[in-house]
Amino acid sequence: MGGGNRWKVATVRGIPLYVSTSWFVIAALYIWLRYEDLSRMFVQPAEAATIAVLAAVLFFGSVLLHEAAHAIMARSLDLPVSGISLVFWGGATETKASGKGPLGEFLVAFVGPATTLALAGVFWLGEVLTNGLVADTMGSLAVLSLIFAGFNALPGFPLDGGRMLLATVWGITGNRRTAMRAAGYGGIAVGVAVGGIAVWMISSGDIGMAVFLGYVAMILISAGRGMDQRIALRDQLVRGTVADAMRPPPPAVPIEMSLVQALDGYLRGADGQAFPVVDAGKVVGTVSIESARKVGGRDPTRPVRDGVRPLAQTPVVAPTETLDDALEWLAGREGLVLRDGVLVGALGPADVERWYRRVIEGKAEDPRDASVPTRPDL
Repeated sequence: MGGGNRWKVATVRGIPLYVSTSWFVIAALYIWLRYEDLSRMFVQPAEAATIAVLAAVLFFGSVLLHEAAHAIMARSLDLPVSGISLVFWGGATETKASGKGPLGEFLVAFVGPATTLALAGVFWLGEVLTNGLVADTMGSLAVLSLIFAGFNALPGFPLDGGRMLLATVWGITGNRRTAMRAAGYGGIAVGVAVGGIAVWMISSGDIGMAVFLGYVAMILISAGRGMDQRIALRDQLVRGTVADAMRPPPPAVPIEMSLVQALDGYLRGADGQAFPVVDAGKVVGTVSIESARKVGGRDPTRPVRDGVRPLAQTPVVAPTETLDDALEWLAGREGLVLRDGVLVGALGPADVERWYRRVIEGKAEDPRDASVPTRPDL
């Protein structure tokens, strides 16, 4: 399924795995560069292509294991994980690490670089135990993994090291606001350093790596510079709760309803929309055209329960949560508002924006939003 600039390719233990369009670019570039290196070693084209693809599978598999480590640690702390995405510079695991305080945030961030460092050791052992081109490939993967682990551990947001810095300062000061500012400054400092290395690489003729590092430097500096604005917004959003901004809940689909009934009554004409599924009055997941088709295409009389997506794949917030925490977890997505498992509303970025304009900016409600109450009756 396409979603913005990323595509869902699999679901592992209830966690969807996405790849971005930019990931295909870096994967193709990696294979090509490895193929060129092997060709300069006078390796036959077919053998060079095979080894290049194998190296790519091992490298990007290690990136996936890095992100899986984040997800496993989050789940061990009873934190929700709504997805893993492979992107241009590595990956991203969608979890609510701050939900367990500074220690939880530190542990979730720490296991990523630690896993990659361990994989560098595995690749090095592979180099020792093999020979020829296989050993050469394992050696290059060991070095690449070591660099990736070290780089990712640098204390600049949004790198894992930046998140560890944030957690450490948060734990010491007890103030997440101060910690966010420290992580932002760290991101700027690391970004400037990486940008300097990119410029040096241009002068040395390594254009491909220079472009990559320059792109990463731009992300780090941009994220760091935007931290003060992010903090200012959080300071304002903390004045409201989810209950203040949420809208009435979407229609809920009974879990025992047949898929064909759900299609006729809810899903038809609602492409891309997921509806909450309830069992004994509590939300257990969501159903959409996509999830229903996987089983309904073979037998439309089967119950909705057979086409349900796990609730962990949908952002869920409580009505008492502050809007700053809720908006951070939503990350641009639509979420459900649950109280003790019971559906009481829905919340998305547009709802938070309406609250912000009404409460913070003091602007009158747009007449076009008249159907959306400023605060649903609880």
